[in-house]
Amino acid sequence: MATSDLGRSYAVHGGKERMASHIKHVSFFGAAVAVFVCATLLAAQSALALDISFRSFSNWAAIGPPADEYAAKLLSISTTALGKAGEVKFTKYAPTPAIPKEFKNIVAAVGAGGPLAGGTGFDAAYISGGDLNPAWGFIYNSGIPFGPNFDEFIGFLYGKSIDDGTTTGLDLLQQLLDKSGKNIVAVPIVGSSQQGSGYFMLPVGNVGSMAGIGMAGLCQQNWTFRYLPPAQYVIDRACNNLVAGGVIPKKNIKFIAPIPGGGSLVKAVADGQLQAYEMATPLDDFSQLFGLPEGNPGTVGTRYVHFPGWHQPFLITYMIINKNVWSKLSSAQQALVMSVGRDQIISSYGENLRQQGTKLKQILTANDADKNPDNDLVLVQWPQSDLALLRDATIQFLNARTSDATLNEQDRKDYGRILESLRKYVSSNNGYWKVREVPSALRFQGWYDPDGKESWDQKLK
Repeated sequence: MATSDLGRSYAVHGGKERMASHIKHVSFFGAAVAVFVCATLLAAQSALALDISFRSFSNWAAIGPPADEYAAKLLSISTTALGKAGEVKFTKYAPTPAIPKEFKNIVAAVGAGGPLAGGTGFDAAYISGGDLNPAWGFIYNSGIPFGPNFDEFIGFLYGKSIDDGTTTGLDLLQQLLDKSGKNIVAVPIVGSSQQGSGYFMLPVGNVGSMAGIGMAGLCQQNWTFRYLPPAQYVIDRACNNLVAGGVIPKKNIKFIAPIPGGGSLVKAVADGQLQAYEMATPLDDFSQLFGLPEGNPGTVGTRYVHFPGWHQPFLITYMIINKNVWSKLSSAQQALVMSVGRDQIISSYGENLRQQGTKLKQILTANDADKNPDNDLVLVQWPQSDLALLRDATIQFLNARTSDATLNEQDRKDYGRILESLRKYVSSNNGYWKVREVPSALRFQGWYDPDGKESWDQKLK
């Protein structure tokens, strides 16, 4: 409605004073709109198009493509919001360059900056959250074993969950990075769901009439594990507890961090270098462990596929950006970088999650066609009693790390602050988390279509 229309309307209903008052109101409203439009235009004008090259760390199905989608989404939205002159473009190096030798790690290389920042490192990098810090990065990467799941951790990361409701978990992360002089900004951009917990040569839990070896049997196997920290430390501690308690005479398992020679996990098993390993979600596992010349987990002997993923309740990965490069972005561009990242966390998690059931079924049926039951992949559940042993070992590991002399003092303090913040957050919400859960045995079982002909229960095999 035009100003004159408003004036006529109010004149009919009683007087010039009311009309004048509302004309002033409309004039003020119009001025406010004009100021907003001008501010928006100025923001767009002050935003300069920026093409930021970034180093990626993975092409795995649930990790790599969603990061590329983040870059494409950010480019599209920034161009729409700010125009061509204000677009923000992240371009991935191909092939992936090595970290320059003068830098200890990827965080240091990004802190030094690349061409845009006038440095010899990288202007940005897509990284595992564990790379943020060797002492506490795993908490922001995949949480803690037996800890909060994805939606619960999102409450910690983006909710005002710290310092009496004044600070988010992401704020805390940036504070710690700034305090330690890392010269980077960390932007979460990809989320993925709970992993599987291991391909082993024998089942830990019972499989049909076959008795599982349990934690006690696992600890006594002459197996080499690829089971990355912190899960490696938890299993190691659980085995030590069984030895200390006189349950088993000694622990025989050992661990390696990398794959020998940089090859595939399947080939490492075929070559006798590995007998047990965890990988990732079914989506990633199917893309990385199957269809290889050397076979797949079942054909080389690691055919027992274990769940739940107690060691990694979720995965969150990050784009880290050199602060000098970050300062070249306008406030509007910075806001888009962060908000598109938050959007991509949720959308990538949803896209990853929707594929897991199909991929798990493909894994479990991968070798059925050859009619050789000895290489069929078998789903195994960890026994509840063994999960309790691992949970207790997790608590011991988490608490002991606050005084771990192998970590420097500042990292220990920062780790302690993160852990205590997370503990308080969990403590204040765990009562609700427990009562909200529906027993798994009741979820969707017996769900048929309206005609009662087709069950919607998924049969994995």
